[in-house]
Amino acid sequence: MPLPEIKTVCVQWPRFGPYHLARLRAAHTYLAGHGVELVGLETAGTDATYDWRVEQGATPFRRVQVFPDRVFDTLSPAEMHAGVIRALDRINPDAVAIHSYSFPDARACLYWCRSNRRIAVMMNDSKEDDVPRSRPRERLKSLLVQQYDAALLAGTPHRAYFEKLGVPPEAIFYGYDVVDNDYFARESSRMRTDRHTLRHLPGLDDDTPYFLSVGRFVGVKNLDGLLQAYREYRRSTSEPWRLILVGDGPRRPQLERYVQDENLDGVVFAGFRQIEDLPAYYGCAETLILPSHKDTWGLVVNEAMAAGLPVLVSRKAGCYADLVREGENGFTFHPGDADALAALMRRVSSLSPSERDRMGKQSHEIIAAWPLDLFARSLWDAVRIGARRADRPFNPVLRTTLRGLTVATRSITALHTARD
Repeated sequence: MPLPEIKTVCVQWPRFGPYHLARLRAAHTYLAGHGVELVGLETAGTDATYDWRVEQGATPFRRVQVFPDRVFDTLSPAEMHAGVIRALDRINPDAVAIHSYSFPDARACLYWCRSNRRIAVMMNDSKEDDVPRSRPRERLKSLLVQQYDAALLAGTPHRAYFEKLGVPPEAIFYGYDVVDNDYFARESSRMRTDRHTLRHLPGLDDDTPYFLSVGRFVGVKNLDGLLQAYREYRRSTSEPWRLILVGDGPRRPQLERYVQDENLDGVVFAGFRQIEDLPAYYGCAETLILPSHKDTWGLVVNEAMAAGLPVLVSRKAGCYADLVREGENGFTFHPGDADALAALMRRVSSLSPSERDRMGKQSHEIIAAWPLDLFARSLWDAVRIGARRADRPFNPVLRTTLRGLTVATRSITALHTARD
């Protein structure tokens, strides 16, 4: 049976931040070379989780916002479902790449694809150890994910999880969690050579070497553990590096109180920074630390590696298995072991500049295999493989389940178990 002609591919996320827009631009360029239009489908104009600037500039691809003036988290499952269905009816794509399965807008996309026998590609970076799993939820999740025609996943642990849930191995592709490597490499290098122009940024008015952490100030990011490790590091090091924390969030007061109570010198709270400021911090840093108790991937590791930094990464971060080569471009640690992290901080800060430079170059070489183009190529491969499975009847159990979830759930996070 001949495969259907693919003219339009729609990529859906709850809200577009700088990372989504970079991937969409790359996908637009790649798909245009195959005569295929890319449409970006954005559920809401803003959300309550990320402080990204609202990007309303022109894009090379068609951008459709379902609720442009609404906050994603304030929408009800029912209005989200109805709005997404109407938008897809207007776009009428041949394939939809869908952000996960756990939010109502994603389930609406899946419902539309199955109802219209269009290609449904799941984009996901969940892994099995993110949260404790319950059998009833995993059975429901397995039912949902098996109705997708292909999957665009983050990396090795994510593949293992979704194969266990029933996604065919041949329908799985890598490249979901990538960043604009060229941007971070170019801009961090430029900032490194122009450091005297960066002194207006918090922490960059001091030339003392520093460890860098970038992320939201929430419990799962384990910044408490990082500060405990840093305290031990400073106590055991004659010439300690500083620690710059880039980010913000609800745990900031507790973290600042800990620094004050412990009389912990060397810690700088730089606040949340938009994407144009991040290369300055990467460019002037010595090493990135990602200490998370849970992190489905950890895009800051991609960014730091593109900037040529060694990395210290928690083994609970989804990226560590694919991006960190022990002793070559960094080290890994258990997030609950502050002493082990402190030891790694001592080890890295005692290396010669040439040894750290060698590790940074290894980071740059490793991350070169995870460019924006990987997302674009894998998206297209997933769509083409998915075309072989898309003409399936809508599973009646799934149809009933999806409709029931829309009616019965009042919270958009009812099935989103991997919370902060």
